[in-house]
Amino acid sequence: MRNCKSFYIWTEDRYGVKFFDCLLKRIERELGVEISQHRKVQSTMGDGVMDSKIVKLARAGWIRHDCVIFIRDGDRKQKKIYEKLNKKISDLPKENNKHAVIIVFDKAIESDWLKKGTGGQLPDNYDKAELPDYANKVDINLLREDANFIKFVSAVDP
Repeated sequence: MRNCKSFYIWTEDRYGVKFFDCLLKRIERELGVEISQHRKVQSTMGDGVMDSKIVKLARAGWIRHDCVIFIRDGDRKQKKIYEKLNKKISDLPKENNKHAVIIVFDKAIESDWLKKGTGGQLPDNYDKAELPDYANKVDINLLREDANFIKFVSAVDP
């Protein structure tokens, strides 16, 4: 994509806000990507809000940003969820180079990026509230071949 000069990230997980803030800083520092400072990360506080209000969320994001990025767990229904969300926003009129990017994990961010990025399993006592801490623990090099990670980096790279 490489044309989002500003972006608004909607994540279903409230702990994802800090996670993606930290991850963006690491991507800048470690991958040399000059990510726009005109960005916002916000939680929809659950997948139901994202699924039912994706059109409103996209329009709200496009008020001040070029790109809206939706990040959602797939709960093993990745393709079906992606197609449903994409169908809802694909016909929206996009003025002045506005874009929407949808990233749906196969299961969840923990199984898709955290386990892969740490080279193994999460502790048995892993708590969702620990998600922001893992932004600094994952090895970005282990994620470089992941299709969703590639899509994410491409979306935030102006």
